Amino acid sequence: QATAPAADGTEGSPAAGDPAQITQAYDAALENFKAAKYKEAATAFAGFVERHPEHALAANAQYWLGISWYAQRNCAKAIEAQTLVTTKYPTSDKAPDAWLSIATCQQEMGNGKAARRTLETLVEKYPPSPAAGKARERLKKK
Repeated sequence: QATAPAADGTEGSPAAGDPAQITQAYDAALENFKAAKYKEAATAFAGFVERHPEHALAANAQYWLGISWYAQRNCAKAIEAQTLVTTKYPTSDKAPDAWLSIATCQQEMGNGKAARRTLETLVEKYPPSPAAGKARERLKKK
């Protein structure tokens, strides 16, 4: 089976071990996001995580994948992506933000109870994080 070029312009496997090219692939995906090319960013971040699941940037790529889906107004996919951050990369700096993103989508989807539980979980698991501070503020308003 031949590997097609990934959305970030890299080939499927030849550069799999080159740290500079791996970082460039992540940066390219992030540039797509910053340029509001959310569909392209989602494809590139998904490809990055698939090819480099254990890389130091994998948790960040997974988080930005979720944010890319949210930017496309697809909360179901965003929740799916952010849930992977919270389960596969729970010690990542992005995990508290992923919980906050999940709660935002749950609220937007009309599931206030789930959003509240998610915010409470965030505060419980990551009390000193800035995301937990935001969660506490949201919980006060409810």
